[in-house]
Amino acid sequence: MGEILQGSKFEKDFIERTYASIVSDISIAFSELVANSWDAGATSVLITLPDKKGDFIVIEDNGSGMTDKEFQQRWMTIAYNRVAHQGEFIEYNSSKGKAKRLAYGRNGVGRHSMLCFDSSYQVETWREGKCNKYVISVDGGDSAFSVVEHTTTEKSGSGTRLTVKAVKKTPRKSEVMQTLGYRFLFDPEFSVFVNDEKIEFQNNIAPVVSKQIPLKLRPYVEVSIYQIPDGEKTTATNGIAFWAGTRLIGNPSWNIGNIRVEDARRKFALRHLIVVQADCLIDDVHYDWSCFNITEPVREAFAAVTRFVRDFRNGYYKGKVTEVKKEVIRKNIDRIETLPIPALYELKGFFENYLEQRPEIDIEELNIIINALVSVLQSRNGMSLLEKLSAMDLEDIDTLNEVLNEWSISDIRTVLDEIDQRLKVISAIEQLCNDRTTDELHVLHPLVSQARWLFGIEFDNPNYTFNKALTTVLKTLLQSQRKENIDIEWAKRPDLAIGSDFTLSSVCVEDVDENEIFIVDKILIIELKKGGFTIGRQEMNQAEEYIDAIYKGNKLNCKPKIKAFVVGDTVSPSISTKKTQEDYGEVYAYTYKQLVQTAGKRLFNLKDKLTVRYQELNAKDYLAEILGEPRQMNLPIAE
Repeated sequence: MGEILQGSKFEKDFIERTYASIVSDISIAFSELVANSWDAGATSVLITLPDKKGDFIVIEDNGSGMTDKEFQQRWMTIAYNRVAHQGEFIEYNSSKGKAKRLAYGRNGVGRHSMLCFDSSYQVETWREGKCNKYVISVDGGDSAFSVVEHTTTEKSGSGTRLTVKAVKKTPRKSEVMQTLGYRFLFDPEFSVFVNDEKIEFQNNIAPVVSKQIPLKLRPYVEVSIYQIPDGEKTTATNGIAFWAGTRLIGNPSWNIGNIRVEDARRKFALRHLIVVQADCLIDDVHYDWSCFNITEPVREAFAAVTRFVRDFRNGYYKGKVTEVKKEVIRKNIDRIETLPIPALYELKGFFENYLEQRPEIDIEELNIIINALVSVLQSRNGMSLLEKLSAMDLEDIDTLNEVLNEWSISDIRTVLDEIDQRLKVISAIEQLCNDRTTDELHVLHPLVSQARWLFGIEFDNPNYTFNKALTTVLKTLLQSQRKENIDIEWAKRPDLAIGSDFTLSSVCVEDVDENEIFIVDKILIIELKKGGFTIGRQEMNQAEEYIDAIYKGNKLNCKPKIKAFVVGDTVSPSISTKKTQEDYGEVYAYTYKQLVQTAGKRLFNLKDKLTVRYQELNAKDYLAEILGEPRQMNLPIAE
């Protein structure tokens, strides 16, 4: 190596910028300084705090102290590697003789915590009968920090005393005691006093459960769960605390990495402190002990601890959750029974997911939420949004984007849910109409007649309802063909008229005339033929008779617009599939296959556009992932 021609220089604030958290955070500063005492084998630390700014802070311990040579090698070396030079463990004299403890020091930065309070400080350390006193200053230039004074005196015993003026920051006793009390789980022989008051650590509290959790990449972590007494329930004393060598990494929190294990405001959180002893991860700790470096072993440990804590929490609430759920269902059973099957599945999913996240919820709060949710499920807002989309030309992308720009993620999710439910209905109809063993009367016909959107978006309207007068007209017209001795709950389907080879459904939309009297404005008639049936001229003529009987018979005291659909397996090629009756009636003939293919194509196109848009808005949302996964179809069962 050649002659050094020019050495490096240091800015005065080099240490402040390099180790910002250590020299700016009082909590970290005192943690580092007490950790130095621990690493020196001390069993007692005496801290004196000032009453006002400008007075002295003193930290004195009974550790091993340093000789002048050791001070120069250790204290005056930037980024001193303690493990390389002294090993991982410290031997010290306990009341029971020689003992060993795991050292905190790794990166040689803790001593710079003195600069949190002033740009100069004093170190007094004694050992082997000699006491060395140094004044350290940060001035920049050739050294990041320098010894500006050094004196030597005689002194017995061993230890270290740090003195600094409270110029930059003035610590408060309560904050220092709280920080040190919650950051260290020392053995009973390690005592810390602040202004002569001893900090009581948590080592005399027995955990309600303690378990070693084995890992694949490291040996294990040990999780201990403590229940906090009512008098100690503060946010500062709860959370999940990770420790390495009985020292806290960061602060107790209910977040593990980026995962929130529990809401700190909840009952479980306020009553529990969870200590994770992770000595096997000590080499993954950040230099200032504020967090872990995110490595694969750390990720594995985080995941294992998260599972264990959540399982414990679920067990803690298990019986309570079941009772709360049952009671809320009892309170709302009448309204819940009116929901359609897809809505019941949504409600069931809500119970499962929400109660997993909020198992501590009480009956009153959950009852309010379920009341609101049932109202939303009953209104089916997704249908109105879907109606707006379906009314557009599928090629009109600009218009579609214009609508989507006005919608929130929640709106799009609502529509996607509605589309998924309809696609399930389409799939079910496809399977059932091709199966000759299908009970058409009880399954296929009620299913199709309820899915009015199959016949066009104009019929996808919640205002289409049963009308007693309308049904009476049709039943009278079909008197000779009707079969009343059918095993069906007529109260639930009063809109149906059933014959030997057909099912007829009739619904209408009411409006008000110029005198604000309610009248029937539009009528929809759906006639579903039995499997294997071919629609011919006779069936089309019969549908025309339905329309004439209603319109010209004037039984409803109005002149509504009427559309009738006749649906079967096939349509005779010799007839027209559409017939118009002046300006008041239209008759259409379709096959089941035509209905489901047309509706399915439209829905799939809409779903594709919505899914792309949804992923653009929130690519990390769980629904965007679920939409790409195969799911088993649940066949909806008509009432």
